[in-house]
This record gives sequence, structure tokens and C-alpha cells, in this order.
Amino acid sequence: MIIEKDGKQLPYIIISKPIKNAYFRVKNNQIVVTKGPRIPLQVIEKRLDDYFDHFYKLIEGKKVDDQQIALFGQHYDLEWVIGHPFNYEVKDTIRIWIPNQELKEKALQTFYGQQLKNLLDSLDSWLVEALKPFNLSPLPTKIKYLKSKFGSCHTRKKEITMNAYLAKLEPIYTKYVLLHEYAHLIVPNHQKPFYDVLDLMMPGHKTIQKALRKHHI
Repeated sequence: MIIEKDGKQLPYIIISKPIKNAYFRVKNNQIVVTKGPRIPLQVIEKRLDDYFDHFYKLIEGKKVDDQQIALFGQHYDLEWVIGHPFNYEVKDTIRIWIPNQELKEKALQTFYGQQLKNLLDSLDSWLVEALKPFNLSPLPTKIKYLKSKFGSCHTRKKEITMNAYLAKLEPIYTKYVLLHEYAHLIVPNHQKPFYDVLDLMMPGHKTIQKALRKHHI
């Protein structure tokens, strides 16, 4: 399916799954929309139309991934070095060494995963202090490339999972997602008591959450 505006085309597909919300991402030079069965098609099409320029730029941005890369809210020139074991360096330009072209996507995922781990390690002391008033302690944390959410909390296993995608964004978003997931240890759902806890954990979190929603995984 295609939406046209001002001579530009926005290709998209819609996938229905048993979920509550709708998620938008770029894949194969089109917008892939995953939505719950209760969300009308007209709502999805209106959002695509309302944010046409934003989604169009996302697709165009994917086409030039070889030239630029985002890391913690900053943009860098990206240089691939083909024919070497995986490695990377972060300077004014980010260079990533890989054995062959086919490994670019996997290499980027590994790169972002390692960068997020470095950030999480640096936040250890901050997290300990942030959790103390709630009698919580840091839990084992996994880093994965999730397709539809920024993080999750397995309350039974007492385990946090963070999306490696967060390494693209400013560190404040990682802090927010961390505290959001730890708040679930106190209130598992998203009812008002949950947000009361989150208000205490991170005053002003609503502004951060609103800004985070503009970033599509």
C-alpha cells in the first residue's frame, strides 16, 4: 500500500497481531505497522498521513545508513571497513570492521548492544541510589534488539531487558526506561498506582515518555 503527498510516496504494510497498541518501524524501505485487532485501519492511515514527512525521512534515512549513524543522540559519519574481523572505533567518525557486506546489520546490532552495555555499566551507582528509597536493588539486565518495545520487566524471574536501540538516543531515555521497568516490580500493570510510583522515582518522566514515543523502533 502507498500514501502519496506532494509528489512523494510512502509505502507501508499493516500486520495484525493480538496486541493492544500499534507500532511503526522501517524495514525493506517501507513502513511496517504492527497493530492490534481493535485499532481501526482508518486510525493507522491517519497517523501515517499526519506524520508523513517524519516517516518519509525515516525511510530515506535508512537508505543512507552507510554514511551516518546515531549514537546517544549524536550523529556521526559511518565508515565500513570490509574484510576484517568485527571491531569498531568511535571518534569523529565511527568505523566498523566486518568480514563481509552481508554482516552489516548484525554488526550494527552488536555495536549498539555493546554501547548500551557500556552506558548501563556507567549508570550502576546512579541506579543504586535511585532505587534505595523503594527498597529495590539492581537486577540482572539483558540487552536485546526488541522490535516493539524499549524494555521489559519479568517480575517473576526478577529480570530486566533493555532494547539495544536505546543506544541511538540520548542517555536520559535509557534512564527513563530503566526506572519504568523497575517500577513494575512494585506495580506490575500500568494503572494509576504504577505512575504514582514512577512519579516518585523520576519526577518529570511524562515529558521524557512523550518525547520517547516520537522515536519509532
